[in-house]
Amino acid sequence: MYAVIDTETTGLLPGHRHRVIEIAVVLLDARGQVEHEWVTLLNPQRDLGPQHIHGILTADVLAAPEFGDVARELGGLLAGRMVVGHNVDFDLGFLRAEFGRLGYAVPLITERSMCTMALAGYLYPGAKRTLGACCAAAGISIEGWHSALADTRATAQLFAQYLQAFPSPPPWQWAYEEVRRLPWPALPGSDVSPTVRPVHAGGRHGWMSRIVDQLPRVPEPPQADSYLALLDGILANREITAADADQLVQVATELGLTRSEVQELHRYYVSALAEASWGDGEITAEQRSDLDRVAVMLGHRVSDVDDALLRASSGRYVVPARPGAQGFPPGSTLVFTGDMIEPREVWWDRAVAAGFAPQEAVRPDTTFLIAADVDSLSVKARAAREYNVPIISTEDFRRLLPAPRPMRSTSPPQTERRVG
Repeated sequence: MYAVIDTETTGLLPGHRHRVIEIAVVLLDARGQVEHEWVTLLNPQRDLGPQHIHGILTADVLAAPEFGDVARELGGLLAGRMVVGHNVDFDLGFLRAEFGRLGYAVPLITERSMCTMALAGYLYPGAKRTLGACCAAAGISIEGWHSALADTRATAQLFAQYLQAFPSPPPWQWAYEEVRRLPWPALPGSDVSPTVRPVHAGGRHGWMSRIVDQLPRVPEPPQADSYLALLDGILANREITAADADQLVQVATELGLTRSEVQELHRYYVSALAEASWGDGEITAEQRSDLDRVAVMLGHRVSDVDDALLRASSGRYVVPARPGAQGFPPGSTLVFTGDMIEPREVWWDRAVAAGFAPQEAVRPDTTFLIAADVDSLSVKARAAREYNVPIISTEDFRRLLPAPRPMRSTSPPQTERRVG
């Protein structure tokens, strides 16, 4: 009756040539009992994207089947069943795109599927958003974060519990009857064996992952949780790259979110992340640095993190002294690129005065790049994206600088010019 699915992908958007690299399916009967499991890695014929999140190496997929090899078998598992997933629209979007690349339209309809993220909010007001948080509330253990099979098994257990909360037949029985009769095309496929990920492959981990699982859902606008669920996944490993940021912009556009709505969601997210981080009553220097980096990459100030931590601690949090630099520690290396309204020398001198170490070229150990245009295609910007160096705007950098001290004299100050 149900097909529970989860995918691991090379990115957030199938329209940006991102592909499915692992898919798992767990079939359930009407009572939520497991009937069958199936999982395979897939060779996407491209780079694997955020390997720090999904934990899959290129060597793992070299001998794996391509999507076209498993299309027939996968279609046979999904046909006639209601699809279930956690943030299911994400997975369905990728599967529709994969079948579409083969030239087939398949009846995978978001409005005729079940989403455990949405059900959690309906059944348990105040329930958190992530799969980990929902499972923890239900007493379900997940082994192997961001393994498609582990996440699918957990989602199946979660949905089985949710089934018990509804009468039999459930209120969506009419939709299942409709799905059961939808015709599927005759799909291509090969007689290939699935490729299972090696035991070394991991997934997300660390303190930021645990904090993300504590974040509450957002009731308005309706698309908010879908957007923030993707942001959760990106930040679970304590970073957001420039490429991630570009994809989030496109996701927001496809979800119909306005710029002001996204800005408000980012403001909420920075605040909620900081408040959740105070749960143990202590923030380490490393954790604070992570929070500041997230705030800056989402277009907010580190002072917003200060404010959130002060609220969460009822004023007990001690705002750290930041000699010269807020958000990135003193001594952080930076590079400028692009034509700025004020001369480059002025920005260079401000950076030095604030305790930063400006460089002429981007290197793998560069802390961040300041760009007149964050979408720049300059050599420096391309190098920054290659090395996963954060790119921020000049306005973002201005917010990181100490407030200017009032002038003691009306006479113009004597300054030294930078040589070289």
